Amino acid sequence: MRNRFVIVAALIAAMVIPTSSLVGDTARAQGNLTPADVEDALERRRAASASLEEMTARFEQAMADEEFLRERISNLAREVSRLEQEIGERRIAVRELVKERYMNGGGSLGTERVFTARSFTDIPVQSEYYALMNARDIAMLRGLETAEALHVEHQGLLDVSLTDQEAIVGELTVLAEDLGAALARADAEYVSVASAFEQQEEARRQREEAERIRREEAERRARELAAAAATSTTIATTTTSPQTTEDATGGSTAATTTTDAPSTTTTTTAPATTTTTVPTAPPPVITDGKACPVNAATSFSDTWGAPRSGGRSHKGVDMVSARNAPLVAIESGTVTRTSNSSLGGLSIYLTGVSGSRYYYAHLEYIADGIGSGTAVSVGDLLGGNGSSGNAPDWLPHLHFQYAPPGGDWVNPYPLVRALC
Repeated sequence: MRNRFVIVAALIAAMVIPTSSLVGDTARAQGNLTPADVEDALERRRAASASLEEMTARFEQAMADEEFLRERISNLAREVSRLEQEIGERRIAVRELVKERYMNGGGSLGTERVFTARSFTDIPVQSEYYALMNARDIAMLRGLETAEALHVEHQGLLDVSLTDQEAIVGELTVLAEDLGAALARADAEYVSVASAFEQQEEARRQREEAERIRREEAERRARELAAAAATSTTIATTTTSPQTTEDATGGSTAATTTTDAPSTTTTTTAPATTTTTVPTAPPPVITDGKACPVNAATSFSDTWGAPRSGGRSHKGVDMVSARNAPLVAIESGTVTRTSNSSLGGLSIYLTGVSGSRYYYAHLEYIADGIGSGTAVSVGDLLGGNGSSGNAPDWLPHLHFQYAPPGGDWVNPYPLVRALC
């Protein structure tokens, strides 16, 4: 088993995840990123995540082994406890038998040794002693002997299982850290490129908005100036013609009246108000009305039907990703209910507008406003990736299930492989 872990660890360490150098730093610095650059970065993230699939499959098998081991340890511990109780009761019965035989003069049967021995197998019972006993007595002693032998055997198995479990958990913890780091590297370039592109586009939108406001202001001022000039010209050229009137003395008086209307021009400049929003994570990619339920680098394998503890079989796909990675609505629809159980932990049930049903389990948290009856759009945040329920704390992952319209749960691997 250790060799298997060493191989997987070596594969993870040797894997080269693309970095931001794959997208020209000059183009990014000059703000020349294009949607094609973002799409290329997304494809590289998908390819890097897919390259981890084999490792994830081996990792999941190791987790299943550890789960079965936990179940075995639990059963052995219960059996050891039961045997200890049985041995205690049988020892009391044997001591009573020895005392009874001694009091009745049937021989001591090594009385002192019976009362001081740690186990029945420590007592050198000779064949002649058995000749002094009846069948009931023999059955009692043999029962104690068998119980003590089983106790030793089960305790040994329990000790070995606990040692194996400790080794497996230690290896899995290291591998989980390596797998998480590999996924983080796979996510880094896409997040960087997509965020840089969004900032670039936001800056471009701000420049265009500022230019629009400047142009509209210039046009408005030009119209006002033109209107003011036209008004001033009209008033300045409009005068009252001189009229000659005779006064009482018979003379004439020339009366001239001129009215000047001052030109008044009011200019109002509306300053441009801009807000820069830097996204913390790129929005999910939506294809034909659906989005990958994990909006981050994620690794998963086809484990549909794989055996699980308690006689169960795996009814979904486990999508490994960073803790608190955003989990989003795979399609528009309604949250039918949320729950918190010992197996699934924090969980969300979603019914899409298509009639398909989806189940999200092991969440770290459920997003504010998400509850029974909540309407969501494709890509809306539902919660964060985690390890609640019976998921191991050292491997946050989304257990995801899918049922087509009117049907029961089916293998979701083809669906998420196409989307993620």
